[in-house]
Amino acid sequence: MMMEYLPTLLLLSLLISVVFLIRLLLEMPNSMDSKTDVIHTELKDIATILDDIADLFNDALGAVANSPIAQTPSSPMESILSGLISSVMTPKTHGDPQTEIRTIQATDNPPPLQTEN
Repeated sequence: MMMEYLPTLLLLSLLISVVFLIRLLLEMPNSMDSKTDVIHTELKDIATILDDIADLFNDALGAVANSPIAQTPSSPMESILSGLISSVMTPKTHGDPQTEIRTIQATDNPPPLQTEN
């Protein structure tokens, strides 16, 4: 007997839930208007901040553009040649020529190992 009322009860609950859903959907545009105003003002604030950051970058790039920049080679061959020419023009010195040359003496007895007590 209970099984006969179950489909009727389920259909009634489905009808009630559809009525509530339609009511919520009809009220949604009213609540969306107030939320879009808040989002719109926040986006304006973000756009202002991004404009300030862009101005700072523009000022920084202007300062870098006015400073002298070292010329970089335009081709790999030019960089190899400039490296060779600079190495020929500047002699390399390794160490101080005034220091004396010492020989390294090898020890046959390694130091004793320390053990933990």
